Amino acid sequence: MASSPDSPGRSSRRPQRTPMWPSLAMGLSWIVGVLWIVVFYVNPALPGIAELGNWNLLVGFAFILLGVFFALMQAVVAIVVARRRP
Repeated sequence: MASSPDSPGRSSRRPQRTPMWPSLAMGLSWIVGVLWIVVFYVNPALPGIAELGNWNLLVGFAFILLGVFFALMQAVVAIVVARRRP
């Protein structure tokens, strides 16, 4: 006799997986932060960059720190999902 999906021995829920978007946001923010700093050092006279002056370093590091935040968020979500698994 085949067991139905609603049988008491089986769970009808799919196993939970960690979402992908924090990893993508982490990588993208790290890339943007590093590129921002590199572009500032290579050509500081670009429009938009010239007005900020040395504050461009703060903007680049802010993007890098945002990536660290997303990495920590991904780690916390992975730990929570792992604890919920039977």
